[in-house]
Amino acid sequence: MPKLLAAAALAVAMTACSSSMEQTSLPETATAQQAASPVTQSAPEESGKATSDGPPVSSQDDASDDSGGADAPVSTGSPAPSSQAPGVRFACSHPAPAHRRTCDAIVRTDSGGAAASGYHGEVLGQAFGRTAGSACNRTAPYCASDLQAAYGLSAAAKQGGRGVTVASIASYAYPGAASDLAVYRKSMGLPACVQSSGCLRIVNESGRSAPLPPQNRTGVHWPLEAALDLDMVSAICPNCKLLLVLAKSDADADLAAAVTTAASSAAVIDAGYSGAEDRASLSAYDHSGRVIAAPAGDEGYGPRQPCSFAGVVCVGGTTLTPPGQNGRSWTERAWQSGGSGCSTYVSKPQWQHLKECTMRSEADVAAVADPQSGVAVYDAGDGGWLQAGGTSTASAIVAAAFAVGPGLARANAPAWIWRHGGGAAYRDVTTGSNGNCSVAYFCQAKEGYDGPTGWGTPARVSGF
Repeated sequence: MPKLLAAAALAVAMTACSSSMEQTSLPETATAQQAASPVTQSAPEESGKATSDGPPVSSQDDASDDSGGADAPVSTGSPAPSSQAPGVRFACSHPAPAHRRTCDAIVRTDSGGAAASGYHGEVLGQAFGRTAGSACNRTAPYCASDLQAAYGLSAAAKQGGRGVTVASIASYAYPGAASDLAVYRKSMGLPACVQSSGCLRIVNESGRSAPLPPQNRTGVHWPLEAALDLDMVSAICPNCKLLLVLAKSDADADLAAAVTTAASSAAVIDAGYSGAEDRASLSAYDHSGRVIAAPAGDEGYGPRQPCSFAGVVCVGGTTLTPPGQNGRSWTERAWQSGGSGCSTYVSKPQWQHLKECTMRSEADVAAVADPQSGVAVYDAGDGGWLQAGGTSTASAIVAAAFAVGPGLARANAPAWIWRHGGGAAYRDVTTGSNGNCSVAYFCQAKEGYDGPTGWGTPARVSGF
């Protein structure tokens, strides 16, 4: 009974606030719950502080070799979450098996965010139903307008992204994609995005609407990843068209094929998965004029792919704290389990100028990823409303930021970030770490560039 009351209390807190958006009651869902999640009131947009006029310039020539980059960290940092860690649950097994990729969605499972899936869906569904018409109060799990306000994108979200297609890449079947998305968008006060209007398309890795892939293999739940990606893109870019490309498996080759398919019609691609580095390049992740964003991983320091590819925007993770009653701005610190790294395989791009890492440095930018300060997501197959995180949350947010942006950055998105890093378009994250490295900023946030958070988090749409 105490556990039930704690979860119910959290659910009520998640839905008790005011909103400027009209909220309507929700239709019955596949779980027979009346799911009405909150909408937030837009807050003043915050600007990040500039720490320099640009990235540091190296006095040395860009050097690279096949042996890799700088030293790995000392293993005394905070451990990454595991599928057995208390309070959280990976959607997919970690680490990824050889030649496969793992989704980077994480669910909070303690009484502060959720319990077991069915119990969680029942309690939160009932609480949302009782408080239909209420709104979020800028506390986790964050809603759509919370995220827009936190990242200085409230105005851009209202007007930007029209006609822009954002593709989300996932694996295996997700039969509830359209209905889950409808619940999330309606409850967040966002316009409908349905298949019949052409706003939402769901295809296989070859670009066809049928046949769609088979169910998950044992130990993974990719539908949660797909739900998280669609919901986060919707939160930041409500006017975007959505393309969900489902690979037939989580094998590297199948996911790469899905990305290539997405690049034929989408301006922005969110690849919410990661795995061990094993090559210097892969053509699927190098499409000029297309933004590809990928997570830095949820296992602390260590380069990941596709994040480390030179054509990919590599997105790290933060813990996001809302403004207090004193009116202070949103604040962030590096998430202890977010990824960072100095590539072993990928040569240093000409737009990176860090002396300490002789290869490709990651991350480039960051956004919220800590499931303890996570986002609201709806997946009926996993119990309904969940509080989720993982660096795939961050990569979807950043991908959508590029979609609502003016479009200039899409020609070469990673280079754009590094040319403008240190400016007011990014909120510099200066605290937190994901471990202890021989080169401190590989693992520890600081002023200017650092590995866990890159050049910072979105603060203005001009950064994208």
